[in-house]
Amino acid sequence: MAKAASVEFINVFKRYGDVAAVRGVSFKVEAGQLVTLLGPSGCGKTTTLRLVAGLELASEGTIRIGNDDVTQLGAAERDVSMVFQSYALFPHMNVLDNVMYGPLVSGASKKDAEAMAAEKLGLVGLKGYEKRLPSELSGGQQQRVAVARAIVLEPSVLLFDEPLSNLDAKLRRKVRDDIRDLQSRLGLTVLYVTHDQEEALAVSDKVIVMDNAVIAQEGTPSDLYERPKTRFLADFIGEANLIDGTFSSNAQGATFSAHGMTLDLGAVQLPEHAKTLAFRPDRVGIAPDPASPLAIRRQAYIGPSREYVIDAPWGELLIVRPVREPIIPNGTAVRLLMEPGAAMAIPG
Repeated sequence: MAKAASVEFINVFKRYGDVAAVRGVSFKVEAGQLVTLLGPSGCGKTTTLRLVAGLELASEGTIRIGNDDVTQLGAAERDVSMVFQSYALFPHMNVLDNVMYGPLVSGASKKDAEAMAAEKLGLVGLKGYEKRLPSELSGGQQQRVAVARAIVLEPSVLLFDEPLSNLDAKLRRKVRDDIRDLQSRLGLTVLYVTHDQEEALAVSDKVIVMDNAVIAQEGTPSDLYERPKTRFLADFIGEANLIDGTFSSNAQGATFSAHGMTLDLGAVQLPEHAKTLAFRPDRVGIAPDPASPLAIRRQAYIGPSREYVIDAPWGELLIVRPVREPIIPNGTAVRLLMEPGAAMAIPG
């Protein structure tokens, strides 16, 4: 494979008339990393990916691939390949011809193009499928053909635009593992776009979360899940209970008060202007307590765990407990048992 290259954005803007789809975005993807752009629809993540590919040109700022400034270069002048959401396979060509297409257009002989395509099909586990048409393949197999076609010219950067959105849940897990395995084995630099938080956490060395055309936070999957810096991040990355109130410190750690209730949080870092308590549904226990104003409204069995929806003075809470724990009936008043490290204090 060609040597993987880094990707760097320096204060990049992309405007369409008066609307900025990307505003002052700066980040760096190190060579050989898999980095995911994550965010809700319309946040700017796909526009950012297209700016890397050269399918859009920046209105302002600098884009570098490796040591080269590619800001004003078109797609054909950049050493990148892209796997599209729709796969974009030629339906009238068989698998081998689809993968050979790039080398042939680039001037390779038919013999060399065939050898290059066969090698890459072997890498993605499709040896023996060369003569099949795309319509004769499963969704996961079509996706792997699209990957083989993208890497056949050995690009320095590989881009994925929502690559698993057309697959069912079980197949998504298998194909995302295949992509991660291939990226690791070949040392590829990959920039990957998705709106699926679980997918992003599962495949990434680093995640860049975008919101409203800017970067909300970037870091490792565990950084974003365990230490979100904003209410948006705490709510967007995984499930979270969010309660506005007042924090205070004491010799034992910290407490939180809201709507006449006080919770002991233990050791928790309190940022300046902390206003919101956040905690994951599976990091808090519950126990019957007749004096508590909290009460179980309903519950649902979901296989390995049980979900409790609890009425509280500030709204409702979602608590998830292992099924091995005794069932607490609906209507029971309960208190919260905050596990060590479960509480997250979020600035206002």
